[in-house]
Amino acid sequence: MKIWLYLLIRIEQKSKGFTLLELLIASVMTFFVVSGVGFAIVIMTKDNITSQVSGDLVFNTTRAADFITDEIRQATFISTNSADIPTSTVSCAMASGEQFVIGLAIASSQVNVVYYTKTPPGSPWLGPSSIYRCGPPLNASGQLDLTPANRTKSILVDSITTNATARNETCASGTTKFPASPSAGFFLCVNNSNPNLVELRLTSRSDKLASDGLGAGRNSASSGNYRVVATAFTRAASGVATLNGSGTCTGVTVAVDGRPAINFSSGMSLVANSSRAFVFSPGVWVKTGNTYTGTGGSLACTITASF
Repeated sequence: MKIWLYLLIRIEQKSKGFTLLELLIASVMTFFVVSGVGFAIVIMTKDNITSQVSGDLVFNTTRAADFITDEIRQATFISTNSADIPTSTVSCAMASGEQFVIGLAIASSQVNVVYYTKTPPGSPWLGPSSIYRCGPPLNASGQLDLTPANRTKSILVDSITTNATARNETCASGTTKFPASPSAGFFLCVNNSNPNLVELRLTSRSDKLASDGLGAGRNSASSGNYRVVATAFTRAASGVATLNGSGTCTGVTVAVDGRPAINFSSGMSLVANSSRAFVFSPGVWVKTGNTYTGTGGSLACTITASF
């Protein structure tokens, strides 16, 4: 402060300007002031970017977990077997590079919603992996549009980690891990005594946070990861029935529990258990145990349900 006052006095007392020493001192002081302000701006900008990245990671991961658990609660059946995916419509069957995680039957007699992991196609999606959803699209009201026969495949959330620590997590005693060897940080722990009760594990990752040595919470210290654990169960317990037919069964449809009727094909699987009655049409059908016999017109069909 004294130096600045001295310089001001010199200005008033002299009209010859500053000496070289005075200019040098002023330049050095200006350099330190500007450097300090610039450093503070850089730090604040970096902290703001990190905070935004962390916030986006937490928000997107949490919303994805909420969406999946909400659909699980709407389902009547949970499948951990990709063989349960029907092939009679546009298929959600797994292709190369896709790993099946969970299948759901929502307002349907068959698995019609599938979640799986896959490497994203690129910008704007971020890797190293993503969670995809295949199933009926949502309408403007946020409800499943069950009208189209086809299924749509879309990315639910990106930035899913492939870190070995997240993939190799173990499930609690009394539960089974599906898939047993996940390719990404998304898997289930299914209750052994009640397969309709599952624990969802989802871990996302930000390379930006990892490079800064930061995490986004939830046991993610210095890893750039954010981990969500959620428990969900279906609204009704169901199993899978396999229907095998013989005779002339052309044009036969089948419905269970008032769900939409679907075309019958021998060997098909439906979401049902032994206490449920199948409704076949057209024709007249007689039920004997788990065997249904249909007659009428050219129909002469016998269908047996195995549970």
